[in-house]
Amino acid sequence: MLNRVYAMFDKRRRPLRNHVYLAFPDHNIAYARATEPAFRVLAPILNCLAGNFSAATLKRDATLDSCKLERLLFHGNVELLTARELKRRYPQMTIVAWVQDPLHRLAYCYEKIILTDDPLPSYYSERYFDKSMSPAEFVAHVCGISDLDADNLFRSQKATLSYKGTMTADIVLRLEQFDSSLERFLSESALKQAPKASADYHVSDYVSDQTLSSFANEALGRKLQRRYKADYNLFYSRPPLPA
Repeated sequence: MLNRVYAMFDKRRRPLRNHVYLAFPDHNIAYARATEPAFRVLAPILNCLAGNFSAATLKRDATLDSCKLERLLFHGNVELLTARELKRRYPQMTIVAWVQDPLHRLAYCYEKIILTDDPLPSYYSERYFDKSMSPAEFVAHVCGISDLDADNLFRSQKATLSYKGTMTADIVLRLEQFDSSLERFLSESALKQAPKASADYHVSDYVSDQTLSSFANEALGRKLQRRYKADYNLFYSRPPLPA
């Protein structure tokens, strides 16, 4: 009962919280945005799926970086949906999710929210995050927030990709296995001319070595293992799904 009340309240306050699925009707495929670095590196491919560019155009125009492509994406044939909307509108659509090691994912969140010069987003200021937080303090604070109240940047990927207690994604790909994951994603998209991603994925392109070193601390690692136990058990204790 309390969860239902919270869901109604959360839906009113943060209407885009659960809109994490990008549906591409022309290709009968949906992309689940569970981790931001994957979305950034795949921006050229997602724009091709939306019909904004061809692979040849992207190769010619080197000025279209990932940030520009992210802004342009929703000018194409793409729908931003919740799991419920996606299942109702496109019940046969293949859903592909890219997941990331929770430690790297939270380190990225720390740099984006805490270490930038930008003021704290309202969600974070309302929940007593602070720009002076150390990695250890940040992790401890995140670990005290449940998935019901978590921002999408640090909400567990299992929670993001679950609907009515079941996994929404038909295919789960690991960002750390970028080459093989990209090959599988392109084969599922059935693009006539497959574009390349904006670059190969390297975690150091998104998080500084200093932050990565701080998050690799053994005590922080144990806390993250507990907080994201479901993610590690589901996505990182065995080969990606499906085998």
